[in-house]
Formats: sequence, C-alpha cells, structure tokens
Amino acid sequence: MSNVGRHQEGRTPTGLNSKHWGPAMNPIAYETIAPNVANVAVNGAVVQVNWKCSLTGREVGQSTATMTADPSVAGRVQASVKRSIAYEVIYGAARIVADLLGGVAGRVVSNAAYTAASDINSKVTAGSDYTEASRQAAIVAAFESVKPSFAWDDEQQKFIAR
Repeated sequence: MSNVGRHQEGRTPTGLNSKHWGPAMNPIAYETIAPNVANVAVNGAVVQVNWKCSLTGREVGQSTATMTADPSVAGRVQASVKRSIAYEVIYGAARIVADLLGGVAGRVVSNAAYTAASDINSKVTAGSDYTEASRQAAIVAAFESVKPSFAWDDEQQKFIAR
C-alpha cells in the first residue's frame, strides 16, 4: 500500500504524482540522494554529477556544483602537509636530475623540470583543500538543479525519477 497523500510524522504528503518533491527535510541529506548518484567527476573544486533513478537505474540528468575548502584547522593543516610533501618530492626529483647533468645542460633541464614540476604540483595538490564532507556537500548542492526531475517515494524512502 502506498503512503502517497498520507501524513506521517516528519514527512510531507509525497509520491510520484504529488506536487511535493521530497521528505520534510531542509537541507537534503547526502545519504538520501546517494542512491541517485550514477557518477561523480571532480575537477579541482568543480564536482560534476550524473544522476539516475534509484529504482530503474535510468539516467536522469547531469549537474555541477563547486566545493568549498575545508575551513577547519585540521583540514587546513592536512592540505598544507599534502602540498609540502608533493613539493618536496617533485622539486627534489628535478634537483637530482639537474645535479646529475651539471653545467649548462643541468640548468636548461632544471628550468624545464621546474616548469613541469609546477604544473604537476598544481594538479597533484588541486584537491587537497577539499574533504569527503565538502565533496558530499557539493553533490547535495548539485542535486538542487535536478530535483524537479525526481519525486520522493514514501514507501521506498528514496527519490524516484518522474
């Protein structure tokens, strides 16, 4: 028996044919929409999410959101440590190559290696300011643009594609 249209404590009357889109929760919890995530791609601070119907698996849409850096002291320290380790490994390797070659060739290779190392370091540490919590928050934010494509099913306790 469907719960569509029946009031339950903490829930709005919802269902596939309802005008309501989900449970009475503000904001939406990541755990509620996780079954609707088909794929997540992270590029720097941008999170791109492909959405699916949790019942049928049919792809529903795509949306993006931007992560915010972890503001906690522990998060900032962790990001700093990751950047420092990456810096030492990458630039240390460049110094070794330059020292092995020596002279003009060493300086030329050193300059090229430092340029490449800077790009590599940027890519390696691009996500170091972001945590799993900031990734999940961005996924929830990305859901906002596709939520009209979903309806909350009280009986199954999940979002279903309209």
